[in-house]
Amino acid sequence: MTSQAARSLLLVNPNDANLINTWLHDKAQTTQRAYRRFAYEYLTALGKPFQMIAPLELKQYAMSLEGDAGTVAYRVNALKSLYSYATKLGYIQVNLGELLEAPKVRQKLAERILEEDEMLRLVAGETNPRNHATLRLMYHAGLRVSEIVSLKWENIHKTKSGGATLDVWGKGEEQRYVPISPSMLEELEALPGRLPLLTRSTVGNDRYVFQGRKSKGGSIPLDTRHVHRIVQEAAKRVGIEDNVSPHWFRHANASHSLDNGAPISVVQQSLGHKSLATTMKYLHVKADTGTSQYLKA
Repeated sequence: MTSQAARSLLLVNPNDANLINTWLHDKAQTTQRAYRRFAYEYLTALGKPFQMIAPLELKQYAMSLEGDAGTVAYRVNALKSLYSYATKLGYIQVNLGELLEAPKVRQKLAERILEEDEMLRLVAGETNPRNHATLRLMYHAGLRVSEIVSLKWENIHKTKSGGATLDVWGKGEEQRYVPISPSMLEELEALPGRLPLLTRSTVGNDRYVFQGRKSKGGSIPLDTRHVHRIVQEAAKRVGIEDNVSPHWFRHANASHSLDNGAPISVVQQSLGHKSLATTMKYLHVKADTGTSQYLKA
């Protein structure tokens, strides 16, 4: 913990700290870390309890935020979410978050989707068995980085077809089932130092599939920051200069599967999108496609 973070913890009163903890308890770990930091920075900057902050103070703080539109929008939306939760809980009477408006962010999804051959080259270029399986499964199953690191052997269920179904817990503790191919399952089971796929009644099936360096018998998962490094090094290895992140693999899964004829409802279910509108974005992200390609004029 940095000295600034430690100072923020000391300055935030216990009731506000409890509010933040309950607000974040069902969110993804990466979201928890970012939102908690934003909330503590907000309360520390204003130097008063959450319930005593005036509307003008909130608006002035939001206007003082620095960074590009995406960064500011992320912080503003975090504050809006906190205020909405506090109002529903009865912690405050008026939802001041409704006064805030996040800046519009230019759609960059098309820039974050690698071509299918690029993604295949990126995965194939990784020679470390654990890292290769990590990259391949993120693309193969469209998993979030938090879902990859939390995957355990007990979450993998063999099917009659020779493949398996992953029991995945995603955002907001939402459960979904994601199928994987026989060859993907075979690669997971062949990971060096890993236990073979076990039945639920066998001791050891609660071990993490992707283990950290200091893990003893699968008790410590791979760190999300390490996954980011694995992705960036793999991209550079094959000459991809973009700032690739693990989430690009999820984007690629959606876009490429739709391009190859997958029904949009299947993609929605596999990725765990609550809204079909989210999945439909991938139907419109090709920067070099448009109606002109289908016309003779």
